[in-house]
Amino acid sequence: MKSGTKTLGYNWRDILANLPLQKGDHKDKDAISGADVLRDNSYIALYFGCEWHPICKNDVNPQLIKIYHHLKAIRDGTDRDVEIIYVSLDRDIHAFERFICTMPWLTVQYGDKEQLVTAFQVKKDDARKIPKIVVLDTSNAQDGNMNNRGIINKDAFPELHLRMKKDSDEKLAKEFPWGVSAAGRAATGMCALMFCSIQ
Repeated sequence: MKSGTKTLGYNWRDILANLPLQKGDHKDKDAISGADVLRDNSYIALYFGCEWHPICKNDVNPQLIKIYHHLKAIRDGTDRDVEIIYVSLDRDIHAFERFICTMPWLTVQYGDKEQLVTAFQVKKDDARKIPKIVVLDTSNAQDGNMNNRGIINKDAFPELHLRMKKDSDEKLAKEFPWGVSAAGRAATGMCALMFCSIQ
């Protein structure tokens, strides 16, 4: 690691704890404390996405909504609650506001996204690296190696995207948190190839 370069996911818990969040679908306009979300959920999935990316808008987002509803039905009220938080890579606030209207989960407000984008080294303009889904364990977020920082999967999207085509939404919800598998590592290259083929 180069001198001065921060480790992946550095300080993510402190960043989230200090962010005001909002419901994506605007059903609740009041700000929600990031600290409360960390306290009330065992797992968080950060969904880095954008309206301009065809896979985000037309493929992943609609199915992830279905998975999310299954997740909430399975886990709400247990000691293994989970929340998805959208972190916008949209190019302007108007695109952001249009896109989040479809979302039942929480979102980071448009002007507050940069700390998480930087912490997780998201390349905002590299379509091959979008979307990105980072799975976090809120109970295990200490300094140290990646697992000790509470990062279960630094990008669950490639494998999840492939499995969305063959597995039911309920099955995918039951298998959360989505850790790293050998298939997932292989899927990373395949997803980049798939995106290039639709350009």
